[in-house]
Amino acid sequence: MFEENGRAAGAVRADVGVTVTPGSDHAQPKSVDVEGLDADSCLTLMVRAARQRAYWDAVMVRAQDRFTRLRPAAAGSGRGFCEFAADEVAAELAVSPTAAAGQLDLAHTLTGRLPATVDALAAGTIDLLRARALAEATGALSHAQASQVEQRILTGGGRASHARFRDALRRTVLAVDPAGAAARHRHARRDRQVHLRPVEDGMAELWALLPAVEAQAAYQRIDGLARRSSGPGDSRGIDERRADILTDLLLGHDRGRVRIEIAVTVPATTLLGLTDTPGELAGYGPIPAALARALAEHATWRRILTDPADGRLREVGRRRFPSPALARHIQTRDRTCRFPGCAKPARSCDLGLLCRHHHRLKHENSWTLHQPTPGHFTWTSPEKRTYHITPEPDATPCDESKPHSPEDDPPPY
Repeated sequence: MFEENGRAAGAVRADVGVTVTPGSDHAQPKSVDVEGLDADSCLTLMVRAARQRAYWDAVMVRAQDRFTRLRPAAAGSGRGFCEFAADEVAAELAVSPTAAAGQLDLAHTLTGRLPATVDALAAGTIDLLRARALAEATGALSHAQASQVEQRILTGGGRASHARFRDALRRTVLAVDPAGAAARHRHARRDRQVHLRPVEDGMAELWALLPAVEAQAAYQRIDGLARRSSGPGDSRGIDERRADILTDLLLGHDRGRVRIEIAVTVPATTLLGLTDTPGELAGYGPIPAALARALAEHATWRRILTDPADGRLREVGRRRFPSPALARHIQTRDRTCRFPGCAKPARSCDLGLLCRHHHRLKHENSWTLHQPTPGHFTWTSPEKRTYHITPEPDATPCDESKPHSPEDDPPPY
């Protein structure tokens, strides 16, 4: 994840490291003349700092796990360590006991179930947020399944952003445990909820946890109405208009209807019930095979077929609002803006696919973009650093040795 894009290790014009003095309470960074750095060296320094932070996060994880083993749980408690261990850590690190308990649980899980993840953290291949995501995504899996997910994910590196890393995680978990994924989705639906939380200045947050399909459809309707609602003299931004539309819809001021399209990418073998390869919900990511099949039954959902061997796009169903076949193909293949780490959905991008901001960056800044083969992009920054973007497979290639069984296909709703 933390790369220097081919630059020599000595490119930064300062010695960046950490010195630990015996008997000292603190590790002191060596002096760095930041004001003397050029732009390229600043970027190199950021990468090194990120690596150092990841390394020390790994040290913290290992130290916290060691501490839990020095504070074993009472016999028969069912806990991984003493219930009062977190209080000692909380007092020492000046955090709440709840936060300390969360840190110890994460350390205990990572070191016990995902040791390669801790090694990757120490090496700077991933950061602590990605390590935490791995622990959370594999929490319901068996030890063997968790190890399988860990190996597949770490082989692919840290990805261009946390969002894409989590997206790859969901896709891999669904591929490793398709039957369990369907059951977990059915169980998770029972956790749908709405909350109200007061904030400052006479405002409040209205928050909802919904099934991904319904949430995507609701957002598309709100967004579509908001984009149609602006008129002459309307100074509201798009976020303000979305908020006003939501209020109007909930309080009974109907602003009209907009057509909503939900795109579901599903391998033909999954659609036919032959395998449990995950589907893909546009704007969300991987979904269980059972849910993909259920959605594909409804004529209002656009169906997208992929090759089960390599996950490449094979067919895009007709849309309610037909657009050029090339645009449909590119949007389906790329899913998001093609700038490193940008998660702007393809439907909101220019054909290319670039969001408006990164389209302007290409034309108004010193960045250059080259597409050596369809779907593969190479960006070159003003500092002549290169970033390679390749399309994620539309679906995880299915394992033909694990055919789908109708008994493993519980109803998604």
